[in-house]
Amino acid sequence: MNKFVVVGIVSKPHGLFGQVKVIPTTNIWNSLTGMEKLRLYDESRNQVYELQVEQMIKTGKSILVKFANINNAETASKLVGLNVVVDLNQLPKLKKDEFYYFEVLGIDVYDESGNFLGKIEDVLSTGSNEVLIIRKEGHEILFPMIRDYIVDFEKGKKLKIRLPEWI
Repeated sequence: MNKFVVVGIVSKPHGLFGQVKVIPTTNIWNSLTGMEKLRLYDESRNQVYELQVEQMIKTGKSILVKFANINNAETASKLVGLNVVVDLNQLPKLKKDEFYYFEVLGIDVYDESGNFLGKIEDVLSTGSNEVLIIRKEGHEILFPMIRDYIVDFEKGKKLKIRLPEWI
């Protein structure tokens, strides 16, 4: 799984004709909506399946996907729990100050003085900016990912921040 990144998870069948509901786990779904094929990763078997996409519709916070040859709810239910993955080489190139969620999840966060604040556990998209959930020993910090508070950011490694006065 080294060359793939998880971008969603199949959560449940939708309707009677083989559609599935996919919950995105990243911020790149808009760039995937035109894809003709999606890869599904089965962790238990350590196997990747490539399926032809017939239709993909964004609905609120989820995506409805209809795959070719998946024509009923029973067959669609066999896909539940599989991860939707993309090859790292297929990801769109980002601008200088942009990041993919997977590049920050699990990294260490420090304040300006070098004090360890915790690890990034999740990213919330608020529309105006992302909010990082930083957790250390049960303590949680909600941190706005805004340029004014970023001291140093090494994608996939660490984040050094200036704590806002309200935290």
